[in-house]
Parts: sequence; C-alpha cells; structure tokens
Amino acid sequence: MEQKYARKYAIFYDQSKSVAEMLKQETRWIKLGRMPGLLVIDKKGIIQYAYYGKNMHDIPENDEILQVLEEINKNQ
Repeated sequence: MEQKYARKYAIFYDQSKSVAEMLKQETRWIKLGRMPGLLVIDKKGIIQYAYYGKNMHDIPENDEILQVLEEINKNQ
C-alpha cells in the first residue's frame, strides 16, 4: 500500500481473532485457516466495504481498496 495511505488510515490486524469470530468469518480447516476478509470502516463506525474471500488467495486488488478509500474521503 502506498505510504500516503498507510500514514492516513489506521490498519488493524485481529491477532486475537475476536473480531473474526464476532463477524463469523468463515473457517475452512481443509484450507488451513480462515478465509480472507477485509472491511473498510469509516470514522462513524459504518462498514463502507466488505470483502470475504472464497479461498486463501482470494483477496481484493490494492487499486480496488484505494478507490474505496478515495470515495470515503470525498464523502466525509
């Protein structure tokens, strides 16, 4: 991710898995873990973007996420 975005947005990693469990993020043991999930939440706590992968390599492209962040920025 570009440096200007990394400085501007908070990025969290759910090491305790409590958020993943709360959001019922799917787990597939045969695929060795949780399916990828990415949420973009605005300053008001509203989910503006949600992506749930179908396999361990199914993640959104950076450009897609950056576009979502730009749109949120414009609307705030």
